[in-house]
Amino acid sequence: MHDTIAVAEIMVADVVTAPLEAIATDAAVQLHEERVSSVVVTDDGSPVGIITEGTFATELCHRSDLGETPLADVMSAPLETVSPDASIVDAVEQLRDDEIEHLPVVDGSGDLSGIVTTTELTYYVPHLIHQRRSSDADRPPNRQVRTDTTYERDDWTFTYHGSDESSVDVGDVARFSKTISDGDIDAFAEVTGDTNRVHLEEAYAAETRFGERIVHGVLANGIVSAALARLPGLTIYLSQKSSFLAPLSVGDRATAECAVTEALGGSKYRIDTTVTDGSETVVLEGDAVVLIDELPDAAPLEGASRKD
Repeated sequence: MHDTIAVAEIMVADVVTAPLEAIATDAAVQLHEERVSSVVVTDDGSPVGIITEGTFATELCHRSDLGETPLADVMSAPLETVSPDASIVDAVEQLRDDEIEHLPVVDGSGDLSGIVTTTELTYYVPHLIHQRRSSDADRPPNRQVRTDTTYERDDWTFTYHGSDESSVDVGDVARFSKTISDGDIDAFAEVTGDTNRVHLEEAYAAETRFGERIVHGVLANGIVSAALARLPGLTIYLSQKSSFLAPLSVGDRATAECAVTEALGGSKYRIDTTVTDGSETVVLEGDAVVLIDELPDAAPLEGASRKD
């Protein structure tokens, strides 16, 4: 559906511009007064470069005073642009490939029609916009190796230690591990609606106490669910108590350890749950109560012949 939406339909048409002969101070004043994040630099009316809030932040790290510095010396050029007729999916791919956040819209005559940024695009394709998101082609293939899960991936690991690996008993321990990717974060935000910027925006998160983007706490808790889902039998979650002790960084490998501590009767068990990051720091701890039913009779997997 998104590939049918043209950039012209969502772009900001009222673009703030500055002439090439202007100085950096002029552009800084425009950014502040117009409350925008970028100024397109023009030469005889044609767009030739762009200066953004990020540009000023970078330049101030190398210069003590930008005051009289010509825009031509600090603007980003050559200018990356997009056609008004391009789809917003194409715009997303271009922003990601060029590692930029602002894309001026230029028509076939070279005239500036508008500008599209990650802000506008996030309203339509939040699961595509983030720079570091892994594509589906980069994901390890699905593989069917169990009767109680629809598929596994080669980069997931699971181990189970018990006296009888066909049933659950006190003392048994299950561990599940996977890397929390950008794609995981984007998909979780889209499905749940939890689009807190600390999970999705690098620049925003850098200004928080964490200093970087972090994994949703409930997503970290989901690694526990993944481990429990692979216990012998059909695992049914009854309750979960969790304490979040430390942030989990995006791209880190999370490991859930589930230790069966008590048989509650009626096929119910209490389980201590812990999640650690790649450096074995405990980021979450708690306990769960689950009900273990027998697996249903084996049936053909839906879409078993389909390859992702």
